[in-house]
Amino acid sequence: MYKKILAAVDGTPHGDGVLGTVASLAKLTGASVHVIHVRPSRVITDGISGGVYTAEEPAEGRQVVEDALARLRADGVTAEGEVDEGLREDLAAILVERAADLGSDLIAVGPGHYSGISALLHNSVSRGVAKTAPVSVLLVRAED
Repeated sequence: MYKKILAAVDGTPHGDGVLGTVASLAKLTGASVHVIHVRPSRVITDGISGGVYTAEEPAEGRQVVEDALARLRADGVTAEGEVDEGLREDLAAILVERAADLGSDLIAVGPGHYSGISALLHNSVSRGVAKTAPVSVLLVRAED
């Protein structure tokens, strides 16, 4: 079964759903969990100048990971974690690459946050992970 699980969290109820499911799965299989939170950046230009901007402060990202680790460890799960940063368009590739680097055999992600016209304009991270990951992908839907 699974030995190393990469769990993507974002500080939303979707991330909480991922943690609950991953904790149960890790306890059943004896897997360790690596939590990752990617602080998404955007390239913004105004025609003359521009730059890469991250809406979330580094301390916020660290807190998301620390809260996730505390929850997993309280459930008796061996867990470590990290905060990464990348362009929103690259989030799926970042998760797949990190899973490969860690030797993960499962990537757990929540569903996209976009609906309607927004879903057409933004890349779905979970869809991107599912399409490109060479390992199993678990899409966890949060309860409403």
